[in-house]
Amino acid sequence: MRNLSISIVLRILLIISFALVAFMQVKDTQLSDMFLNDEISFEYYKENEINTSVYGLIFVILTLINSWYTNYLSKKRNNGRILMREIVIPEMNLNDDEREAEITGKSAKAAFSVIIIATFIVLAFFALVIPYLDNPLPYSVFTIAALPIIGLLTYFITYRVLYLR
Repeated sequence: MRNLSISIVLRILLIISFALVAFMQVKDTQLSDMFLNDEISFEYYKENEINTSVYGLIFVILTLINSWYTNYLSKKRNNGRILMREIVIPEMNLNDDEREAEITGKSAKAAFSVIIIATFIVLAFFALVIPYLDNPLPYSVFTIAALPIIGLLTYFITYRVLYLR
């Protein structure tokens, strides 16, 4: 259970850091476009310029930690061998424990169902809200990033509830 918790937290942090990188790139591009269209002065552009390298560095560090932890778990469970199917899906249960395999399947099914439902809710929300937003692109970055986070949290909560029964 601890390994699953660490894996889920690392993936959520990775998604959030990637969303921050994308958000800062969007904001930097918007600022550059405003400067090129002579809507703002050069001084204002230089004062408010966004340093995206810090967010990129955080993303790279979290990617490396996530990759190392996934490989560590895979080697730990398989006597030093790395199985490709565990790198792609590290929560995959390769043991002969039928109860844990059933819990994993139910959790994955619940997470997928919630992602599908949340996608329709987000699309409907954007259809209603976009006319009232001046610039919907930055909001869409975080909304799209929220979908896998919702799925991961659903997977973890369902797995934990079923495991503790």
